[in-house]
Amino acid sequence: MLITRETKLEIVKKHLEEGVTLKELSEEYGIHSSNIKFYVALYRKHGESVFTNEYGLKTYTREFKLKTIKRYINGNESMRAISVDLGLTDPGIVRDWVKKYRQGGEDAIQTTTGKKNYLLHEDRQNKIASDELKERIKYLEAENEYLKKSYSLILERNRQTKKK
Repeated sequence: MLITRETKLEIVKKHLEEGVTLKELSEEYGIHSSNIKFYVALYRKHGESVFTNEYGLKTYTREFKLKTIKRYINGNESMRAISVDLGLTDPGIVRDWVKKYRQGGEDAIQTTTGKKNYLLHEDRQNKIASDELKERIKYLEAENEYLKKSYSLILERNRQTKKK
């Protein structure tokens, strides 16, 4: 189940401001209480902006990723602790970087920009269909232009032969 940044913020506020317990939130949203603790820690360290779009898309440089990976590999900190410290809304980000590093070494680590929002399956399917339709329309428009030009050339040739 996808949990948006807005939902994460809502969960944190319910816990901190309304006093809803971790167990109740866990049952309500269908997520593990350790994840809720993670969101609360993020909120306490970075404030509300970490969960809003004002926080913006970050560009994660290769150097930043390598430093983060080394912090984890040295064994002094957990992925969650590093993620909270760096303001990453999902500890899976660090896990993915470490996995990529272990599989391909330093060369596998590249500069990237964070994802704005993951698309739900249905939205992703609609986007794919929409993109395919746009490509098809583009192809058909080009084909129409070609046929129009071909037709006008044929008409022009016929006119020239009739004049002779």
